[in-house]
Amino acid sequence: MPIFQTPSRLACTAFCVAMLWIHHGGAAAHAQTLQDPLPPPPTATAAVPPPLQPLAPIGQDPSVRIKDIAFVEGDRVNHVSGEGLVFGLSGTGGKSQQTRQMLTNYYLRRGVRVGQVDTKNISAVMVSGKIPAYARPGETILVTVSVADDASSLRGGTLNQTALRGIDDEIYAIAQGAIIGGGISAEGAAANVQKNHPTVGVCEAIVEREIPCGTIVSNGSIKLILRNKSYATATAIGNALNRIFPGRARALDSGTVQVFVPSTFRNSVTEFIATIGNLRVEPDTPARVVINQKTGSIVLGHTVKIAPVLFASENIVIATTETPVASQPNPLAAGDTVVLPRTGIELFESGGRYNVLPGGMTVGELATALNSLAVSPTTLISIMTTLRNQGALKAELVIE
Repeated sequence: MPIFQTPSRLACTAFCVAMLWIHHGGAAAHAQTLQDPLPPPPTATAAVPPPLQPLAPIGQDPSVRIKDIAFVEGDRVNHVSGEGLVFGLSGTGGKSQQTRQMLTNYYLRRGVRVGQVDTKNISAVMVSGKIPAYARPGETILVTVSVADDASSLRGGTLNQTALRGIDDEIYAIAQGAIIGGGISAEGAAANVQKNHPTVGVCEAIVEREIPCGTIVSNGSIKLILRNKSYATATAIGNALNRIFPGRARALDSGTVQVFVPSTFRNSVTEFIATIGNLRVEPDTPARVVINQKTGSIVLGHTVKIAPVLFASENIVIATTETPVASQPNPLAAGDTVVLPRTGIELFESGGRYNVLPGGMTVGELATALNSLAVSPTTLISIMTTLRNQGALKAELVIE
């Protein structure tokens, strides 16, 4: 039996429906919950969020800070070096005449006379390091300790007090302490093994004298020295500085940018240098291919391009087999069994593969193309050298 509702009951029902409508998120949620096949009215706006899209890969920012590619003239490090002795080695010391003489002199300076010295636990070493700019007396730096005689390892040794001198023969630091090294070696009667370099280690040194630095501000300006010389990079640095400090910077050459200190920073040059050092520029990267023939490695810049060339790969395989045979003598003969060598050599020439490399290829495309051809580093070095000789390589070729 159908049930008829009164107007008041209809109003109450409509109110309840409206409250449910709001509680469940409006028309869109109601349509989604009840799965109403009818589309919403034109005046109603569907609040369904769009489907999530995968984020696009974030491109790498090619810009760098100015202080990462340049330094202020006068702000530099200084080299120091000295010679000393390492004690406490476990039978891995040097036995050369140099070590014996240095040890004898060491004892004589302390008033001890010895007829014969044993240096199996001692090594003569060279100590070298760098003192940074504005280093103050008492600061600690790390120096490198290298074997100067025939010692096989510095592991477990202690460096005796060693004076480190500058180019002016003045003492600027004193090195002393335990040798820290990651190298290790072991040997037996018929084999030996070595990891890293056991004849090189690291030790601490204390700065004893301040090295005066050059004048940073000259005639109201400072000079930025580029680590990699480039006219384009020097110009980019000048333009970036002029956008912040108009008319204060100019590129003098491919490696120097002169910056005039504003009057507001006249008494705070350090703050001014820190400010301009954090500005970002996009340096110019030269098209260069560097080849290290000793290690067989090759490094290509991202701006390297080539002209259209034809690359041929000739596959020649030489196979050698050894099938020795035994020669048995006659049973009644007084002979011995001997082994006769049998060598077979075959040469296969499968024919060359000709691959056309289009012009204007970048380093990534070139690497992909050569990788698909299974080109070895040795062959790649030969290809780059040939491309340079033919003028097809649009880059500078550096062979180390």
